[in-house]
Amino acid sequence: MGGAQAVTLRTQMLTLSLATLLVPWFGWMLVQELEVFLRGNQEVALQGAARTVAGALPGGVQADLYGRERVLPMRPFEARPILDGYAGEWLEPDSALRFGDPGVEPRLDVLGGRWRGQDYLYLRVADATPRREQAPATGLAGEPADAVLLFLRSERGLTQYRIQTAAPGPLLVSSQTAGGGQIEGHWIDTGDGYQLELALPAVGRGLSLAMGVQDAFMDRAGVARVRETGMLRDTRPSSWFSPAPLDTSLGGWLREVAPTNARAWIVDRRGWVVADTGPRSPSAGRDPSWVERIIYWLVAAGDVERLEPRPEVLVRLDDAEVDRAIAGEVSSAWRGDPDTAEIRNTVAHPLAAGDVALGAVVLEADTDGALLFTNRTLGRLLLLSLALTLVLVLGLWFLATRLSRRVQSLSGAVSEAMHDAAHPRDLPMTHDRDELGELARNNARLLRAVSDYTRYLRTLAGRLSHELKTPLAITRTSMDNLASGDLDEDARRYLARAREGLDRQTAIVRAMSEASRLESAVAAADWEQVDLAEVVGACAEGYRAVHAERTIDAELPGEAVPTRCAPDLLAQALDKLVDNAVSLTGPDDRISVALRATGNWRHLSVRNSGTRLPETLRDQLFDSLVSVREPGAGGLHLGLGLHIVRLVAEAHEGNVDADNLPDDSGVVFTLHLPAG
Repeated sequence: MGGAQAVTLRTQMLTLSLATLLVPWFGWMLVQELEVFLRGNQEVALQGAARTVAGALPGGVQADLYGRERVLPMRPFEARPILDGYAGEWLEPDSALRFGDPGVEPRLDVLGGRWRGQDYLYLRVADATPRREQAPATGLAGEPADAVLLFLRSERGLTQYRIQTAAPGPLLVSSQTAGGGQIEGHWIDTGDGYQLELALPAVGRGLSLAMGVQDAFMDRAGVARVRETGMLRDTRPSSWFSPAPLDTSLGGWLREVAPTNARAWIVDRRGWVVADTGPRSPSAGRDPSWVERIIYWLVAAGDVERLEPRPEVLVRLDDAEVDRAIAGEVSSAWRGDPDTAEIRNTVAHPLAAGDVALGAVVLEADTDGALLFTNRTLGRLLLLSLALTLVLVLGLWFLATRLSRRVQSLSGAVSEAMHDAAHPRDLPMTHDRDELGELARNNARLLRAVSDYTRYLRTLAGRLSHELKTPLAITRTSMDNLASGDLDEDARRYLARAREGLDRQTAIVRAMSEASRLESAVAAADWEQVDLAEVVGACAEGYRAVHAERTIDAELPGEAVPTRCAPDLLAQALDKLVDNAVSLTGPDDRISVALRATGNWRHLSVRNSGTRLPETLRDQLFDSLVSVREPGAGGLHLGLGLHIVRLVAEAHEGNVDADNLPDDSGVVFTLHLPAG
């Protein structure tokens, strides 16, 4: 009958100790609440600073932003660029002015840059059908070819350039307008089009420029045609862009008014950076340890995005919070880097003239290290409570493990002592001064009492048989003398019933004498090397002859099983097991005697069908004067037969056990004996 699985003492104490984790967990929640509170305060302060900067802009800045319709941001160069057609020296090459529809060719990307008053252009054209200028010798000169048209407008007038080439490489393009000068550049082909890098001539102040691409292609009828993209319409400029370098004077003003720990930008309505304070100076504080970085990131990273490093010079800000600010909404975002535990807050405040959006003021600042930097005491408290909890859990686990092992040791020792109740072993921990020591001493006293009682029971049969022999002999002689006289019919009937009782008493005394003689015979038994399979086979043949009406099978190995044993004792034990099986089963049940050799052990078993062991007294089945037969069963059953089997097994330094067969179809008794 199955039951619920027992929960060990160690598991119970571990479960209880894990409840102490609630202490650091509540501390952790408190730290997170504090972090949210402190970050909220910093966000409010940064938004206030952005609002102040937006309200204190110098005169003329809003007017400049209002008139900043079409501009070409001019990227600063750290050194004079090399005209090679590659964008390696250009800042943020992906932030370009783009013309043309996605997926439709041709498309044009334009970058602008400035080095010490010299302006440069970088053009990237997507064109999968390049058509180059033809040399006059081919006879195809004059047919349409891919070209870039560039228009420069300044106080000196309008200058036009047509840039096309027969092969990639350096360029020197003359103006199509008298006195316009030349443009130096470089043209390279790419897998999806071509790229140009150009150095613009000095044309004076008030420069505006327009550019576009003419893509020559053949239509389905084989006629050469041209399509345009960029700022062109029928080869003429349709719009103009003004070069817009970073405003260094406005950047200086921003550095003066922005918070010292924040980086500030002013952007126009398209996200192009107008002024930048530049990177912040690194903090002079102590760098956090790797443990602090991990803990701080776990605390603060619940609602932050991944932090990407900012370049020293930004051309365009396209963050989501900047777009919302340009649309007229004060917005902010938190970003973090788990490698450095850096948490950064970005705040964007809109700039507007009435209902017209002009741009935004953007401030970005690192947190003050709310948990580990400005509130280190709370951080240490959290770490200390976590460490103490872990020590407590480990300590309770150690104590529970030690206590569990002591209990298991005591339980195992008691089980072994109960297995041999007549000669129990000494119990451990009897000298300990705690509760388990007291329990061990009480168990030892109990086992000694059980041992004394067991020895008394084992000698009781011999004493009774010795004491009862003489009274039984006197009674039998008296009854024989009485029977020789003249008795009436009733007297003789009573005399017969008395003789039946006397015969039963004599059988009981004979059985008890047999058990006593066996205990004495064990020490004097003849031990020899025999083939145990041959001994068991001979016994099985004898059982078939005695119990001809029963089915008794023998399952023996096909080879010799050499064993050093006392054959007479084993035969006597086997007799008891077979007699037990015969008496407990009916004529239709089968009995099987089997021998199996496993390594240095021999396993001799007797199986029978038709019965099963009761659940009660299973542990005392092989004790003296113990019988588990149902009340009213026929025959004389004193509980000495299985006790004799146990004595034989112990004499061979083995053991015996009994169990029901797996399907409850019968019972099996097994003697486990060493080979010798």
